[in-house]
Amino acid sequence: MTAFPLLQELTSLYSQQSMPDFTQLIEQNFITFIEYFLEEHPEGVSEHDFLRTLDEQGFFKTLDAAASSTLLLFQKHFLLFHVLYSINQQRVADKRGGLQITPMLIKQLDYLEADTQIGEFDSLCDYYLELENLTSATGDEVDDLLNGFWVKYLRNDKRGAALEALGLNDPVTDVQIVQRYRKLANVHHPDKGGDKDKIQAINEAYVVLIRP
Repeated sequence: MTAFPLLQELTSLYSQQSMPDFTQLIEQNFITFIEYFLEEHPEGVSEHDFLRTLDEQGFFKTLDAAASSTLLLFQKHFLLFHVLYSINQQRVADKRGGLQITPMLIKQLDYLEADTQIGEFDSLCDYYLELENLTSATGDEVDDLLNGFWVKYLRNDKRGAALEALGLNDPVTDVQIVQRYRKLANVHHPDKGGDKDKIQAINEAYVVLIRP
């Protein structure tokens, strides 16, 4: 298996400080298995299911079992996302598509789909490709980080559900959202024989997407 640049960086980091042996973890067939798992699930898979499978395959057995449950979860999460963003970066550069990477859904994208997402998560990509963010993390820092992390992604997940309620998909502008909302609200208004639950769902979706 071809070594990724992260191997050399990890080796350098661990020569300077005492840390769990992440290098050994990566040197296993971790990257190969992740790419295989993505191929086997073209419809996508949640991060929870991805991590559970990696656990079952023994890829995290070198992590420090004495670490707090939160820190251990963070290490697993970071390692998975580090490799996913590395794969995505390489595929985009080679014009071979890319990946959708969120806790709710991880899946392969064709090149045109991947192209629409370039730049959307640049800050997250930079964060996960910097391995010092993994090796320097303490339990307290991870608690704070995960709280903010999940708030952010739950907000993104609500956006996806709201767009679906309006029959839209990203990328979409606020003008397009307003136009679709007005059209659906007119069609489904109870005064015109529409369904009360449907108009409520449309209104709630609009509130999520167009905030004051």
